[in-house]
Amino acid sequence: MAKALQTIAKCCHWLGYATLLSVFGGGIAVLTAGFWLVPAQETPHPADVIVVLAGGFERSLYAADLYRQGLAPKVWISSPARDGAARQLEEIGIVLPSEEDIHRRILVQKKVASPDIDFFGAGSLSTAEEAHALRNKLSTKPLRLLVVTSPTHARRARIVLSDALTAQGSAVQVVATPYEHFEAYWWRDQGSARSVILELTKLVFYYCGGRFMRASNSSS
Repeated sequence: MAKALQTIAKCCHWLGYATLLSVFGGGIAVLTAGFWLVPAQETPHPADVIVVLAGGFERSLYAADLYRQGLAPKVWISSPARDGAARQLEEIGIVLPSEEDIHRRILVQKKVASPDIDFFGAGSLSTAEEAHALRNKLSTKPLRLLVVTSPTHARRARIVLSDALTAQGSAVQVVATPYEHFEAYWWRDQGSARSVILELTKLVFYYCGGRFMRASNSSS
């Protein structure tokens, strides 16, 4: 009985150490997330299509720059789901422009030719669903994609899109827009803090198998 109690005590002792190390390691990972979460910016390579993922309009500002540099002849814009506030306003007759339409207007304003702009997806709920929509748009024709997103989203976008498209034969390069401010010491800036906390949560959710997708796409 005494030996059993000693064994239990040792196990609890080492379990306590392991817990402390886990908490310490997790804290370090969170505090340094502003550095490792944002991958080093690569030089954008020539591609067949520039892809603008749903999100901040800083993304289309950079996509237009890349287009005008001649890195790709086409720009595809994601069509995300309308948020709840926009739908409620529509019910009382106030129709806000869609996110994808604002992206399109930015591109046109920055001298991207209208015929070179196209859309993909129809109410995508997540990056995983955007990847699914891209795969459907590409079908059996692999292309070189130059994907534009925000700094904190770049690492997760690269993982999600590579998982969905690499096996199909498409080459994916993800670049972060320089127009969006991000503070590596994220706790000093409210916007950066919001982005880091949200991205860490979404990254863990994705690695745990979580995917936000509409019912029509969840089984395909």
